[in-house]
Amino acid sequence: MNYLIAKKKRTNNTFFSILSQDQKIYEIPDDLENIKVFDTNYKLEEDEWFGIENFNQSNYSIPLLTQDFNSAEHHQIGNLQYNLVKYFCAFQDDYFCFQKFVYSNIITKKWISLSGEPEIKTDHPILIIKSVPDAIYKISNDTLYFKNLSDVKSIFPEIIELYKEATDEETEQFLNSEFISLSDGFETSRVNTANRKRIAMAIETLNNLEEEHKVQIHNYIREYCPELEFSEENNQFSIGNENHLKNLIFGIEQRFYTTIVGNERRLANSISKLNN
Repeated sequence: MNYLIAKKKRTNNTFFSILSQDQKIYEIPDDLENIKVFDTNYKLEEDEWFGIENFNQSNYSIPLLTQDFNSAEHHQIGNLQYNLVKYFCAFQDDYFCFQKFVYSNIITKKWISLSGEPEIKTDHPILIIKSVPDAIYKISNDTLYFKNLSDVKSIFPEIIELYKEATDEETEQFLNSEFISLSDGFETSRVNTANRKRIAMAIETLNNLEEEHKVQIHNYIREYCPELEFSEENNQFSIGNENHLKNLIFGIEQRFYTTIVGNERRLANSISKLNN
């Protein structure tokens, strides 16, 4: 039996059950043995995958992969709960298959059913499941396979360690962004290794954002990071130390949230309570 489950957002290890069936949910490619060690500068050939061996022995793994799979532990998802999904996971034979969830996976437009008599459907949203998943974990050889790091970083948060450090040039370019104003003598030479890796990640995130989304991100950062001075006139955040920079990047990555019960402000992944 094959099972499809969904990780609930903003929880440590809570999953919804979606369905179970005899038919495979995802296709397992026949080229998984052709793996490369991850390198941000390497462009994969069509038949290649990045692979991380001894994955469960690394810091990148997640609890789902280190525990025995038990479908009975998960509650059935409701039709109105898909907006709570962070990613999908299929358990099939020797594999865990992962797909990042984005709202474009759900199609709500009109469509015509080609099964039986043609009929226009208007109130039957469709959830798109990829043929090949974003990441595949093979249990028997403890290896994770993936094509694009940006597709799996929300599934395996610690995997951002694989990002290379931003160079001096990239760091300086980021610090000179139009939404940043440096203060207290803060400059490229004072940016540590951890923040350089975060900058490399943030650059990629910003490159994939529309202008209107960048405005929303700025408002989000202002809400969760009141310690970052913001100039209404220049539309800039004042960055004067490493902590300012770290929080700015966490904001760009939308890692802050507030719990529904208790109204507790937290930092995702590490689940650290924030000072109000």
